[in-house]
Amino acid sequence: MTSRIPAARAVALVVATMLGATSACATSTQKPVPAVAQDNPQKQAEDSIAFGSYLAGQAARAQGDTDAAVRYFLDAIAADPDNLLLLQQGFALAISDGRYDEARTLGQRIVKTDADNSLVQFFLLLGDLKAGRYDRVLKELDKVPEAGLNKLVKPIVSAWTYAGVKKKDKALASLKPLEDTPPFLPFALNHRAFILDYLKDPEAEIAYKSGMAAEKFGSVRFVLAYASLLARAGRDYEAKDIITKGSERFEDSLSIAIAEQRLKAGTLKERVITTPAEGVAEAFYGAALALSQDGANGPGAFYLRLALYLQPDFDQATFMLARILEDEQENDSAFKLYQTIQDSSDLGTEARLREVWILEAKGDEAGALSRLEALVAAAPERADLVASLADLYRQRKDYPRAVAEYSRAIALTDPAEASRHWALYYARGMTYDQAKQWPQAEVDFRKALELQPNQADVLNYLGYSLVDRGERLNEAIDMITRAVAQRPNDGYIVDSLGWAEFTIGNYTQAADILERAVLMKPEDPTINEHLGDAYWQVGRKIEARFQWSHALTLNAPEDRVQAIKDKISNGMPKQPVKPSRKI
Repeated sequence: MTSRIPAARAVALVVATMLGATSACATSTQKPVPAVAQDNPQKQAEDSIAFGSYLAGQAARAQGDTDAAVRYFLDAIAADPDNLLLLQQGFALAISDGRYDEARTLGQRIVKTDADNSLVQFFLLLGDLKAGRYDRVLKELDKVPEAGLNKLVKPIVSAWTYAGVKKKDKALASLKPLEDTPPFLPFALNHRAFILDYLKDPEAEIAYKSGMAAEKFGSVRFVLAYASLLARAGRDYEAKDIITKGSERFEDSLSIAIAEQRLKAGTLKERVITTPAEGVAEAFYGAALALSQDGANGPGAFYLRLALYLQPDFDQATFMLARILEDEQENDSAFKLYQTIQDSSDLGTEARLREVWILEAKGDEAGALSRLEALVAAAPERADLVASLADLYRQRKDYPRAVAEYSRAIALTDPAEASRHWALYYARGMTYDQAKQWPQAEVDFRKALELQPNQADVLNYLGYSLVDRGERLNEAIDMITRAVAQRPNDGYIVDSLGWAEFTIGNYTQAADILERAVLMKPEDPTINEHLGDAYWQVGRKIEARFQWSHALTLNAPEDRVQAIKDKISNGMPKQPVKPSRKI
C-alpha cells in the first residue's frame, strides 16, 4: 500500500521547508528539539514539558491532527520560548490549520530572531494588505527577495497594492516579470484584466478579450469575471456567449454552472474582486488550481490557506481545500470546512452534497440518505441532485431504485443539451450491467457514445464488456484501442486492451501490454490476475503463480478468490476461464 501524507501535514511540511525549519537546514548552534537540562531542576522540569509536548505534537502531526499538533507545539514553545525551530514549526502548523492569529503571533516572534525569514515577513505583510495598509506593504515589499515562491507572489502583491492606491501604470508594470516568464503568462493576463476591472478602467474589456484569445486562456474565474463585466454593461447575450466558450474550455466546471445560474437570476453583475486583498487571494486560488492538476495537494492546500487568510468568505477556496482533504482521507476536517459554507452561497448545495458523501463513507447510511433526500425535495428540478441520489442507491447495490432515479434525472435534462448529459446514460448502463441486465446496459452505453463518440470511459467499459462476453470482438478491440489512444497512461484502459489481446489468443502481445498495465496500477488485483493468466499461456509459469498469489494479497473480489487458488494449485486449463472485472 502506498503511504499517504495527510494534507494538513503536507501543508506544514511545505511551509517548514520554505522556512528552512527541517533538521537538515538547522545550524549546529540551533536546538532542533527541546533539550533537557541536567544540572538545573527547575529548568529540567521545563525542558521535560517542552520535550514531551514536542513529541506529542509530532505524533499528532503525523496523524494529520493539526488542531492537537498546534496545541502541543504551543505548549512546547511556552516551556522553551527561545527555540527558533519550535517557533517555525508551530508557525507552519498554525497556517496549515487555518489558525492565522496564532501564526501571526508566532511570526512576529520569529522575525525578532530571524529578521531575514522571507516567508514569515511575507505572511505578516499579507496582514497589512488585508488591513488596507498599502503604503506599509509597498515599503516592506522591497525587502522581500525575489526567489522561490516570491517569483510569482511578489509581482502579484505589488500589482494589487498599487491598484489599491489607484496607481494603474505601476500596477500593470509590476506584472511585467510574469508576462516575461512563459509559465506565468496566464497569471499575468488574468490579473491585468482583474486589476483594470477593479479600477473600473475602460481598458478592462480589451484585457479580458486578450486573455480569452490566448491559446490556453484564463481560468474559470476569469470567464466568470469577464461575463460579469458584460452583464454589468447590460450585455447579457455577450455574457452568455463568454460563458458558453468557458463551458467548452472547462467541461463540467461547477463555477461555469454557477455563472449560468447567476446570469439567469440576474445576479451575475456582482464583481468577482472588490479589494486588493481579494485580488491576491484570487492569485493564490489560481496557483492552487494549477498545482492540484499536477497532484501537488500539499502546496495547493498551502496557497488555499493563504487565500482564506486574505478572504475568509472565499467559498470556492474553502470548497477546494475541503475536496483536497477528502482526497487525503481527512474526512472530519473536510466536513468541518464544508459546514462553514452557508446554504445561501453559490456552493451551498454542493457543500451539503459533499457532506452527504462523507457521512456515507463513515458508515452513517441513514444520515446520508435523509440529507440527500431533503436536498432533492428542496430542488426536485435539479437533475444533478437526482443523479446523486441514484449514485447513492447504486453504491448500496439497490439497483432498481438507482435505475429509477437515473431515469428521472434523464427526464429532467434539456433535450437540446443532451450531449452534456452522456454520463447519466453511462451511469444507468453500469447499473443495468451490475444488475445483470446486459441488453439494457448495452443500449445505454451506445446512447452515451452517440452523445459523446470519443468518451474514453464509455469506450473502455463497453469494449471490455464485449470482450468479456466474447461478442463483436473486432468492434470491442477498436473501442478499447481508441480509449487507449486518448489515455495511454490509464492502467485500467491498458488492461482492457491487454485482456482483449488475450481473449483472441495473442498471448505474447497480451503479456507485454498487461505488464505495462500492472506498472500503472500495481495495486489492482484483477490486472495482476490478468497478467498471471498471460504469463501462464506464454510458459512463464513461476511468474504466473506469483501474480495470482499477489492478486490474492491485494484482496481480489470474492467471486474470484477460489478460481485464483485453483489456478495457483493446478495451473490453467487449455480454455482459460476469463475473469470479470468488478466495476
